Amino acid sequence: MNLFSQQIDTGCGKATSAVGPFYCPVDQVAYVDTTFFNDMKTQLGAEGGQSAEQYVLAHEFGHHIQNQLGDLEYSQRDPQGKNSGAVRVELQADCYAGLWARHASDDTTSDVQVKPFTQDEVDRIVNATEVIGDDHIQMTSRGTTDSSTYTHGTSAQRTAWFMSGYNSGDINKCNTFESRDLNNPAA
Repeated sequence: MNLFSQQIDTGCGKATSAVGPFYCPVDQVAYVDTTFFNDMKTQLGAEGGQSAEQYVLAHEFGHHIQNQLGDLEYSQRDPQGKNSGAVRVELQADCYAGLWARHASDDTTSDVQVKPFTQDEVDRIVNATEVIGDDHIQMTSRGTTDSSTYTHGTSAQRTAWFMSGYNSGDINKCNTFESRDLNNPAA
């Protein structure tokens, strides 16, 4: 992970704070602008908190897992639209973040111990998934939505896939690529 402010050069090219957190598969690094979490609260209305920040980081590390598995490339094949490969990649990373939240406190081999999430902390994560959905971001920034330009999924989808990973604890429940209904991970 690399924290930056304002602008940074990456293996994927130059990036600015406007991009938000992202994973670059070329150099296998998650990049996080140090102002993002404040912007998430002030511009998008997130409640914030440590668990919400951990969710965002777990989501970016989910992209690293996808890169290792060869799934990250789907985002480039079909880069936008409500059922696009890009949306499916992002929703799977949300599901992986849910898996992490479910199992992080179970890892007794790590030097960093995480306490099980309280209901308030889970609620803050859900709030974060809701405010960073394409529909919420578009409605907040321009007063309308256009599903043909979605790249990350709706607020409801992001919440549903995070909760699928969190509630099931099963990586097999994160297969967004074979899902017939991105609004319902169980379908």
